[in-house]
Amino acid sequence: MLLTQLGNFFIALALSASFIQLCTVIFKRGYIRFASIISYMTVIHFFSISIAFLVLIYGFIVSDFSIQNVLENSHTLKPMIYKISGSWGSHEGSMLLWCWVMALYGFLISIYKQRLSVEIKSLVLIFQGFLSFGFVFYLYFLSNPLKASEVISQEGYGLNPLLQDPGLAFHPPFLYLGYVGLSIVWSFALAGLIKNSINKNWARSIRIWALTSWIFLTAGISLGSWWAYYELGWGGYWFWDPVENVSLIPWIIATALLHNLLALEKKEILINWSVLLSLLGFILSIIGTFIVRSGLITSVHAFASDPTRGIFIILLLFIVTLLSLSIYAKNYIKQPNIELNFFSKETFLIINNLLLSVIAFTVFLGTIYPLIVETINNNRISVGPPFYNITVIPFAILLAFFSALGPILAWHKNRVKELLLNISLPLSVALIFTFSAILYLKNFSLIFILGLFIGLWLLFCSLMNLVFVRFKGLNSWASCCAHSGFAILILGVTFSSSYQKEYEGLIQINNNINFSGYTIKFENLKEEVVENYLTNRGKFNLSNGNKEFFLYPEKRFYPIEQSQTTEAAIITQRLSQFYLVMGDKINEETWVIRIWYKPLIMLIWVGGLFMGLGGLLSLLKRIENRQLKKISFFIIISIISSNIFAKNNTSSYENRVTDLSLQIRCMVCQSQTIDDSDAPLAKDLKQLVRKMVYEGKSDDEIFKFLSDKYGDYILMKPRFNLNNLLLWIGPFLVFLVGVFKIFKVFKISFKSS
Repeated sequence: MLLTQLGNFFIALALSASFIQLCTVIFKRGYIRFASIISYMTVIHFFSISIAFLVLIYGFIVSDFSIQNVLENSHTLKPMIYKISGSWGSHEGSMLLWCWVMALYGFLISIYKQRLSVEIKSLVLIFQGFLSFGFVFYLYFLSNPLKASEVISQEGYGLNPLLQDPGLAFHPPFLYLGYVGLSIVWSFALAGLIKNSINKNWARSIRIWALTSWIFLTAGISLGSWWAYYELGWGGYWFWDPVENVSLIPWIIATALLHNLLALEKKEILINWSVLLSLLGFILSIIGTFIVRSGLITSVHAFASDPTRGIFIILLLFIVTLLSLSIYAKNYIKQPNIELNFFSKETFLIINNLLLSVIAFTVFLGTIYPLIVETINNNRISVGPPFYNITVIPFAILLAFFSALGPILAWHKNRVKELLLNISLPLSVALIFTFSAILYLKNFSLIFILGLFIGLWLLFCSLMNLVFVRFKGLNSWASCCAHSGFAILILGVTFSSSYQKEYEGLIQINNNINFSGYTIKFENLKEEVVENYLTNRGKFNLSNGNKEFFLYPEKRFYPIEQSQTTEAAIITQRLSQFYLVMGDKINEETWVIRIWYKPLIMLIWVGGLFMGLGGLLSLLKRIENRQLKKISFFIIISIISSNIFAKNNTSSYENRVTDLSLQIRCMVCQSQTIDDSDAPLAKDLKQLVRKMVYEGKSDDEIFKFLSDKYGDYILMKPRFNLNNLLLWIGPFLVFLVGVFKIFKVFKISFKSS
């Protein structure tokens, strides 16, 4: 009880400190007259939230079940690392982490010296205080993590077993450091608008915080995809789940903003668009928070919560959005039309910005469209991977292509002959490697050829730019790492999705199966009691005559939570992996197993690591110039981040069954297909699909039968009809409008020097 009182006192103190910050706006030029008070209140707010957070963590460590949050999300038998991570594993605890991160960024602004005027610094802290007040108010009155428990318990209720994993211990803090870091960018944008100081210096100041947020978002998303890959047991790393999408959208916006700021810093163009992206990044972060915490969706990532909490968040979202757009409209900066040469860095930055914006819009539209349709006509539709693959991939390919050219080009104008000479080497090498792969692999698809060429093209252009074209120290290394990381990620996705092999079937103890040139033997099965769970631990021998490996997949049962999880066994060989999971137990000797061979799958996380490293190098360069080296401690941690699925079956009938199953939603598991899910309904539906395939039914007949019975929600790819017309054509309309606007605002000439 003492801990709850102590923690609540400091939360109330933090709320009071942020309220005093807000009160300064009542007075004329209060942000100048009370600048020191504003800074002091920011410091008090940070230390108050920090103490409250430490109180909660201590409560988890000592298993103080007088705190309701500890009671519901911990247990005396739980390992210490999961006791600590349990403090942010719940809705209430994660909101306290959110508030602490927001307070941290405000604290850093208040103590570190930047080339900021007193007016700008105070305005930034006031806007930050406004956000802190709103979220801490929500925390204290609607989502209190230090609420006293009314139940007496000696053991606790435990934590969701899926969250009892090192990946999930670090994933939320990194993600929040990115998410919430965009609040500083938002505050800088509004302060710059009010003081009419959107210029090169503003771009330099804000770029530090945008980079910091982007690095943490990259780390958080990478950790999340890695966790999904090895922990959830379905062999994939990205499923376009709504909660995955709402973390990806701010990352895309931050990526576009970073490139915009480069153009603004060098040539003072794209001023209004840079400001708008600065505002949208954090607004979309709040939208993501609303989606996760409103109870509108079901997801393995989402917090099950009271919809009334969502009402407050959407109210706060409305106020933040209204405030942002009002100040933006009032202080809109009119710029004359600018003449640009097509063969210039400026033009390609604009093109890449357009493509990033269209991708962000597409993901956002696909995420909220089912909610809009259900609200309007009470019908449910599903927007899954097939939709995103059709709409996002074309723009992503164009983005990768133009991203390769951007660093090579100079500002203002380029000679076409010189440009062709610069790209001839990477183009030739990329084409040679692509044709060699085609000749060697024989079986290939168009998407494989495209992905391979684009990945190699971007990679070799990045390396060539570093070595031969414009070597300019740390900035060149940063650009090369980030773009090369993107290229490596593309190559990882291309190979793993195109040449993955899969087997699903029964196996008995001491029996063998052949898979991908290897013999897999099920040697034994042991039942063990480990810490807070019971496990059936299988031992499988993987050999091909020259090499021998052992895999130990598990089926765990957590008696406290009355929940079962699947632990995959993974063997890595030269960036490729064998991935084995145990399914249902048929009898004492027979189990269902599922095996994948995933070629070059590790390139995905290697690419993410290089992207984060590129951001870090760019940040360190700017930290050196701003005397902000201490913040690098937090950034270095972010690079400790280290994910697509496909199918290849032997039978043409079974291949078609798998293809169809990947397009049908499991009605039990959010964002999983019936091919991925182990739920009984999913298995029944897959058997029904198999029966209809062998009966000679067409794909349309199968989909129509299922949608008539279960509704359109069962289809991962929405139908193309009048109700869904906007969903399908929206991204391409936005792209066309963007192209028209670019040519209208910027007088682009195709003449070269």
